[in-house]
Parts: sequence; structure tokens; C-alpha cells
Amino acid sequence: MKRIREFLPHLAIAFSLGLAVITVLDGYNPLMAFLTSPASKAYIYCTCAVCFLTAIVCVYEQRRRRKKRRSPPREEK
Repeated sequence: MKRIREFLPHLAIAFSLGLAVITVLDGYNPLMAFLTSPASKAYIYCTCAVCFLTAIVCVYEQRRRRKKRRSPPREEK
């Protein structure tokens, strides 16, 4: 379970960037019809932003916890 929890934020970043690329490609070539309405584009942009930020926060917390575990205990005076 721990490995899945650590892997999911990275997967979310990859999927959000891939979705952003598809959205940009749809803007350059609308005949491909990746997306069809402005409302769906706005929703997908918001989803990408939220997903990306959530994943960054999660990765940051994981690294902070890992760094905290590695640091030696402080000596009290």
C-alpha cells in the first residue's frame, strides 16, 4: 500500500501533463476533435491544475518526511 501511495502522485503529474498536451494539440488541430466544447476545456484545465498541485504537495510531504527520518536526533543541553 505504501508503494502505491508514493507512486500515485507521480502518476497524477504524468496524466495531468499528458492531458494538457492533448488540450494544446486540440487547439492547434480542432479537426481531430479531442475536445468539443469550451466548457469541457475549462473543466479539463481546472482538473489538470488541481491534480498537478495536489501531486506536488503530496510529493513535497513525502520528501519532507523522508528527510526528517534521515536527520540525526538533536542533542539537548
